[in-house]
Amino acid sequence: MNRGSAVKFEKVSKRFRTPKGTWYQALANLEFEVEAGQFVALVGPTGCGKSTALTLLAGLEQPSIGKVTVNGAEVHDIDTSTGFVFQHDATFPWMNVYNNIAAGPKFRKLKDHDALVKSWIAKVGLTGFENNYPHQLSGGMKKRVALAQALINEPSLLLMDEPFSALDVQTRSIMTDELMGLWEQTKSTVLFVTHDLEEAIALADRVIVLTAGPAQVKADFTINLPRPRKARDIRFTPEFLSIYHEIWNVLKDEVDLAYQRQLIAPSGKK
Repeated sequence: MNRGSAVKFEKVSKRFRTPKGTWYQALANLEFEVEAGQFVALVGPTGCGKSTALTLLAGLEQPSIGKVTVNGAEVHDIDTSTGFVFQHDATFPWMNVYNNIAAGPKFRKLKDHDALVKSWIAKVGLTGFENNYPHQLSGGMKKRVALAQALINEPSLLLMDEPFSALDVQTRSIMTDELMGLWEQTKSTVLFVTHDLEEAIALADRVIVLTAGPAQVKADFTINLPRPRKARDIRFTPEFLSIYHEIWNVLKDEVDLAYQRQLIAPSGKK
């Protein structure tokens, strides 16, 4: 059942001026839609424009050509109904766990937010660490803070740019499962950028494969694995492996193309 369009890219192109004064094309005629409440993963080669797509949705950049809409409204600037979890640590180092998570409710002048903050501290498994500062936390714990910071504001759209890429394999697997559990409770629309195809399949309702830059949609796969899911349990099932091979057969040519471009870029020669 169609739940209505939460995200829409309409013939979107984006280019940037480089330090040398030339133009770099990140997106070219990018078109896709995401239904409200869907979890969609964007995969593609390094530098293909995945993160650029998120910055346009967040209102941090504007398209050069085309239109980006969120919940039916064209994006022109930052919207507080959109949350963003970045690749790198974005916690406030001078604030403890409690105040990091309370930052959003305080900014929105939400009265009586104490119970809400404590409930999210419990949801992300940080009870007892309320007074710790980011430098006193492990990488996984800091990511839990970041998730709580974003989700406590009840965003209708959650953007996630390789949020677990810096974590070790075991912690990354745990965080994937924890994210799925939290998303099942909130049902925000999610766009999740990752280079890890296993992670994409474990999390998403759909996996959109982007071409080597400038990004266009090469393929769009529906992931019909049952929910709720545990990433650590489904990664070795025949159904998961079949989906993985199907998507990789499409993605690998774009990865190879991006790599060949990197080899010739410095000199312009093969």
